[in-house]
Amino acid sequence: MNQEKNLSIETLRGIAILLVVVGHVIGSGPGGGMKIDFPHPLRYLYVWIDYIQMPLFTAIAGWVYALKPFSASSGFGSFVRKKALRLLVPMVAVGTLYFLVQYLMPGTNNKGELSQMWRIYVFPYTIYWYLPSLFLIFVVQWWMDSRKWMDTPGKWAVCCIVALIFSRINDVWILHEVPDLFSFKGALGQLPYFFVGVAACRFAVSLYSRLAVRRVLLAVALWGIVLMQIVWFYPGKCASLSMLLYPVTLIPTLFLLLASKWHNRFFVWIGGYAYSIYLFHGFGTSGGRIILKMMGIDAIVPILLSATFIATIGPVLVDKLFNCSKMLRMLFLGRR
Repeated sequence: MNQEKNLSIETLRGIAILLVVVGHVIGSGPGGGMKIDFPHPLRYLYVWIDYIQMPLFTAIAGWVYALKPFSASSGFGSFVRKKALRLLVPMVAVGTLYFLVQYLMPGTNNKGELSQMWRIYVFPYTIYWYLPSLFLIFVVQWWMDSRKWMDTPGKWAVCCIVALIFSRINDVWILHEVPDLFSFKGALGQLPYFFVGVAACRFAVSLYSRLAVRRVLLAVALWGIVLMQIVWFYPGKCASLSMLLYPVTLIPTLFLLLASKWHNRFFVWIGGYAYSIYLFHGFGTSGGRIILKMMGIDAIVPILLSATFIATIGPVLVDKLFNCSKMLRMLFLGRR
């Protein structure tokens, strides 16, 4: 891959993490984040953010995974240890810190009970649900690559269709009654998008060389905009059906985004700290809102901009600070 392609992926990574931060500042519903109720424009903005933020983040992870040719000689155990250090160790360390800060600090949302703290290591916990989900996705991808189930576009398509079916079963069928141990439901939901990232890297020539293919991808991707309008303007059964179809329009959208050649220095810089921002932005989104309200600032726009700034720049500073200590770097950033 050339330098420009790498820069474009880093740009997308920077955009994706900023969308994650802004989405968490706003809050997924009227009871969280800034407690903004319908029909405020920021709630409409969140519909757009929620549509793309985690699928894009996951597709980028798949693209980066596929950069390095698969080699079974390195061993499954070695692969799992590396991913556990990168994902699960910070999940435990940062998740514990976040739980305790949220428990002790006045004014935070959704406080937990100390007697229930063990649950954050077993079940999805706030923003950290994604880390065990991504770990499981990496394990599945390694297992499939070890059996050469994704070494051609045709094999990839079969695997992606199966992943799509499981992701939809995850949303509408019996899995609702199954405990979400280790965020496996999140892994099922995000797995097709990881596969998209893998394919966008491995099969780029066959995917993007034909104009007809690009036109079909664009046409289906544009339907995603229609689905989002249905979700916003027609809540209820129509919205539920539209959200069920999200993956159908998201997959071509992600293919087109990953093929983009555009890059931006600011987003590239932010993208370099994306993982640290993901780990620590929750402290900034909550802390920023609380500090501003203590200062008597209740206006929505200043809170949105200030909390977003704090939640983005704060983790960058934490990254630089923790990077100076081998122990802190390993525990809180997942780096050796």
